Amino acid sequence: MRVGVVGAGRHANNALYPSILEAGFDLVAVCARTPASAASTAGRWGAGRHHTSVEDMLAAGGLDGVVVAVPPAAYRPILARCIEARMPVFCEKPGGQRASELRDLAVLAAEARTEVVVGYMKRFAPAYQSAREVIGSAGFGSPSLAHFTFAMGRFDEYLADLRHYLIDNPVHMIDLARYLVGELDEISAVLNVVPAVGLSVSVVARAEGGAACSFDFCTTASFTHRGEFVEVYGQGDAVQVDNVDTCTYRPADRPAEVRRPNYTLPTSSNSSWTVLGFVPALHHFRDVVAGLADNRSDLESAARTLETTELIWHRLEPSWAVLRHG
Repeated sequence: MRVGVVGAGRHANNALYPSILEAGFDLVAVCARTPASAASTAGRWGAGRHHTSVEDMLAAGGLDGVVVAVPPAAYRPILARCIEARMPVFCEKPGGQRASELRDLAVLAAEARTEVVVGYMKRFAPAYQSAREVIGSAGFGSPSLAHFTFAMGRFDEYLADLRHYLIDNPVHMIDLARYLVGELDEISAVLNVVPAVGLSVSVVARAEGGAACSFDFCTTASFTHRGEFVEVYGQGDAVQVDNVDTCTYRPADRPAEVRRPNYTLPTSSNSSWTVLGFVPALHHFRDVVAGLADNRSDLESAARTLETTELIWHRLEPSWAVLRHG
């Protein structure tokens, strides 16, 4: 698949470009805001062309799809232009600043019959795929209890803007909860702010099937230790995913089954970009464009994830005003 990439920031260079190459895509072009950034990024990753406008990149042709990784405020015009050109898009989450933006884009995409996959890569990480298979099995029963933890170290950008933190970081777990146990309602949330250190959030919600769900998010942990943990209970059985890579299924009547990559074997299936879900998400995009798969992470789904995250923000906004600004 021949792709052009819009974006040359830290995340794109650290994760998306290496994942694009590992996925076997042909990186044709890079588009960035400045000529220097576009040229250096294209040279680093072997793209034959570089541009400073999406219009120019599309006009140059030779693409089967576009990958977009930009700040939330920049998505809407870029995605709209690609959709208008009937160019399939893989865009990094959250795909926009507000759910309403994504719903507007979903209407445009439907009218243009153009696919847009929103890159909530955790949906495609092998360990979470295994957990979803377990949860959906007949013996597991409907989920009764679920817990989601997403912890990271200090990040001053988030301490300055709680809404940005929620839609840029914990939004992963909100989307994953929707994917594993269903839509969320009856949401309540508590915020703690530690000045000059970080913030923490606890959320309680109910999934559509009745499961009680809890979430713990923070920037007061450490980047050197476990960053995420998910556990779902059924009707006697349970399944957990520890730090993205290890899925443990605990049947009620037999020993636990552990699935984990074999990191001593240097194959793509054991690489970080596959384990984290980036490569499988890009492969899903390729298959959706080729008509081989239904879109499992479309704009409407991304809008519902962002809508749920915005609801958490509204629950926390009064506390944020008091704790952050006095």
